[in-house]
Amino acid sequence: MHPAFSVIFFTVTSGAGYGMMSLLVLMSIFGFGPAIGTEETWVVGMGSLALITAGLISSTMHLANPKNAWRAFNRFRTSWLSREGVFAVLFYPFALLYMVVFHYNHGEHSGLSQLLGLFTIALAVITVFSTGMIYGCLKTIRQWNSALTPTNYIALGFAVGGVMVLAALDAMGVEIPSSATLAVLIIVIAT
Repeated sequence: MHPAFSVIFFTVTSGAGYGMMSLLVLMSIFGFGPAIGTEETWVVGMGSLALITAGLISSTMHLANPKNAWRAFNRFRTSWLSREGVFAVLFYPFALLYMVVFHYNHGEHSGLSQLLGLFTIALAVITVFSTGMIYGCLKTIRQWNSALTPTNYIALGFAVGGVMVLAALDAMGVEIPSSATLAVLIIVIAT
């Protein structure tokens, strides 16, 4: 089996982007990890959206006719690919609104920003789960036809995203106690 480079690129970059955004929101709302301000949230959040966008654009490259990518949205009830597309599109306004509201509240959370953050996390997890189910429901590939496939997609997305968040925050000078240990722990848990 030799998957197209665009599929590998899409899977890694979009999964990392969704993991980055989810962990950023978790750190921000629940104090999970280092204290981050509006500038760090904005930089890491926009970086995660850039990764997601690059991944989604690359995913159209392995279609027979990329101009017809919009048709993937038509079969939401029966197609994991359609669900993935719909949830990926729904993710953007919630993530952007979360970052804008957090920014205008000067790094303080309101009920609205917390609600937007929770919707952002939920949509990120559902989107990555849908991506995993595209492959998990393939009966022709026995190794992928498992309930563990979407679970692995979520775990690895959070792992790569977590390491990228830690690296970005470290590069911006945010104090992260034992960041290397935390990065390794995230990867170990995912694998």
